[in-house]
Amino acid sequence: MSEFKLPHVEDLRTDTTLIRGLQEDFKAIEREDKDDDQALSDEVTDRKKGDDDEKAARQSADDDLEKRIKKLEDNSATHDEVKEAREFMNDKAERVILGTDLSTVKRAVEMILKDEGVI
Repeated sequence: MSEFKLPHVEDLRTDTTLIRGLQEDFKAIEREDKDDDQALSDEVTDRKKGDDDEKAARQSADDDLEKRIKKLEDNSATHDEVKEAREFMNDKAERVILGTDLSTVKRAVEMILKDEGVI
């Protein structure tokens, strides 16, 4: 927007000159305001209109973002779920170390028996 100066602010010699000057000033302000409103309206219309390629690109980007958000939500775990899984794995590691984890011991025995040709 350009700087707008009122041309008749200093013109205070007579009442009629002042009134005429103020009328001209207000008319100029109204024209400037109308021009600004029209420029803003045109810009909003242009942005809404856009071309089909722009709209398609924006929609595609929005769709991709939605898919990424959904994937993150589907694959995310809550703090409690992570804590529970960590506790389970810690317990399993302890059982494996102590040799009391049945599934691990069973697999180890089966591997040994296969190596020896028993099964």
